[in-house]
Amino acid sequence: MSAAQHLFRPKSVAIVGASETGGSGWTGAIFENLETHGFPIPVYLINPRRDELWGRQVYPDFASLPEPVDLALSIVPAKAQPDILEDGAKNGLKCALIYAARFGEGDDAEGRARAERLNGLRREYGLRVCGPNCMGALSLPERLLFYPAARVRALPAGSAGVIFQSGGTFQYWLQQAAIRGLGFSYAVSSGNELDLDIADYIDFMVEDEGTRLIFCMIEGIGRPDAFMAAAGRALEAGKPILAVKIGSSELGRQSTLSHTGALAGDDDIFNAMCRQLGVIRCPTLDGLIETGLAFNAGRIPAGRRAAMSGYSGGAKGLFLDYAHQQDLPLAQLSPETSAAIAPLIDVGLAPENPLDTGAGVAGRQNVFSQISQIMAGDDGVDLICMQGQLPLSETETPDPETFAAVARLGKPVIAHGRMAQNVTEAGRAFQEAAGVPFVLGLPETVHALKALGDYGQVRRRGLRPLGAVDANATRLDSGALQDLLGARQIPPPKSAFAETPDEAAVRAREIGFPIALKIHSTQPLHKTELGGVKLHLLDENAVRQEAASMGERLEAEMEGFLVQEQVEGLELLVGLRRDAQYGPFVVVGLGGVQVEAIRDVAFRLLPIDAEDGMDMLSGLRASRLFGEFRGRPPRDMKAAVNAILAFSEIYLAYRDVLEDMEINPLIVLGEGEGVRAVDLRTVWR
Repeated sequence: MSAAQHLFRPKSVAIVGASETGGSGWTGAIFENLETHGFPIPVYLINPRRDELWGRQVYPDFASLPEPVDLALSIVPAKAQPDILEDGAKNGLKCALIYAARFGEGDDAEGRARAERLNGLRREYGLRVCGPNCMGALSLPERLLFYPAARVRALPAGSAGVIFQSGGTFQYWLQQAAIRGLGFSYAVSSGNELDLDIADYIDFMVEDEGTRLIFCMIEGIGRPDAFMAAAGRALEAGKPILAVKIGSSELGRQSTLSHTGALAGDDDIFNAMCRQLGVIRCPTLDGLIETGLAFNAGRIPAGRRAAMSGYSGGAKGLFLDYAHQQDLPLAQLSPETSAAIAPLIDVGLAPENPLDTGAGVAGRQNVFSQISQIMAGDDGVDLICMQGQLPLSETETPDPETFAAVARLGKPVIAHGRMAQNVTEAGRAFQEAAGVPFVLGLPETVHALKALGDYGQVRRRGLRPLGAVDANATRLDSGALQDLLGARQIPPPKSAFAETPDEAAVRAREIGFPIALKIHSTQPLHKTELGGVKLHLLDENAVRQEAASMGERLEAEMEGFLVQEQVEGLELLVGLRRDAQYGPFVVVGLGGVQVEAIRDVAFRLLPIDAEDGMDMLSGLRASRLFGEFRGRPPRDMKAAVNAILAFSEIYLAYRDVLEDMEINPLIVLGEGEGVRAVDLRTVWR
């Protein structure tokens, strides 16, 4: 049984603190919500200072009730909650919904003591708690509205589950989402999540047959492992999770000796987790609704390539801009498709994707539908959006068949509006008749298309376990680790250790010039910041002089010198470490000493595969450097991907003893020439 079962599907309920003014009228509002639906379950009123209220008997406490109740709606001051709920727990109460605050928020010792008493009731009696500091819950299938306002009675039933950690935003968002055409199964304002939390609510909605889509507003995740497990179950069940998360700033950086830790802000790793588990992150509350409508249609594409048909040149240009900004893959129409479209669009316009049909087609919706059907039928198109506007009144008579005919082809179809508009009952009826979600705004349309494609990709890939650690893994010295990398086709440059400047000069002559000279230290240091790296040394005398200078300045930090072949190529950073919340991750980016300033990086949670590695490199702003660039030959991208995968596999095998592992730079040579691991840094546990 789900931990949230007695919150969403109680067999009986008690309103604690019931009075005309209880909770500033909240108890009366909730009672009326239940009365409006004919009291679907037994409802009891508790108040020791009343005998009768609203024509019903009022009981002094839980012990006097005719039967134990599943759920208490506890609308009393915080200081009274522990004693009242202890009485309930002793008399069979299974769950409490606490609306009051002051249970340890901020620096409140008295509140923390109250919270600990509630935790004790869970441990001793199994009492579960929703909240505190929340605005209630809704169970539309059971017609149970535990929200203290009459306006929730108008919310339509449907297949969307909603979990908001923000109480004030909760009900307003539900209203706006309903106006746009969403209906709801279960919804909860989860508050401070002293006990039941977002993972518990997701689990309940995954188990519920009527919930097909889950919306979240997240302020924080208290149990990351449980959240990830719940998100994984949602992915396997084909129930998309869409989320707005508060706190995307860079305040969560870790203080560390490695670039990897310094680069990995909390939001970067959260995004990596979302990507791995198919959680769709939306930038705004409006976007949460618009993207949700696209998913609510229930069609997931077989690929990620999108097409757009419209009759506005300006909208086409904006669509291209937003597609570039959001990395939306655009479909390339086949010659046959372009040939079929060409005679149907205005003269002089190109039959391409995105498509501007011209204003002449705008008034001929049957032709526009025909064009869109041709595009949707192209094997290279995975999903399509069509320009469309919802009617504002019944006097407008557009034909929903314009869109329905395209939707019947089976691929996901979105109708896009160029801007937001008022949505009326006539508009919602038209949207339902068309069988296509109307997404308002071009940026929101592009986000929805990309989200559908990305989610489909993760669904096809499925969940990937981390795999077992190497039971024999122990701390390796630098030589053994280099051998391990060499066996995975990640060789280092030619190098040698030297104890003195004279020996460094000899080793340099043996390796061949130009030479890179570095201090050798067992400490995890940023050598460049100490002045412990010199590049492009062209003869023995230069090596000897630089080594002597380093020795004088850095004697305390070094054990000798590393004399290394100077390798030229594209510099990458590949770093791995374990995030305290979400587990092992890899960061890949343009390397060198400026990596933290440039921040051209990509993150993934482990494990990854070759497709992930290629996506990471292709998604970098500097990805063009892997191809021919200003006379330079293309780089060995395949070898770079192999190095990222091999490095990740080594880290996972040794993750119980290895805290942090980084190559910076990993030099990517010309195509077919491989890579060189120039500077390897490890932090052992």
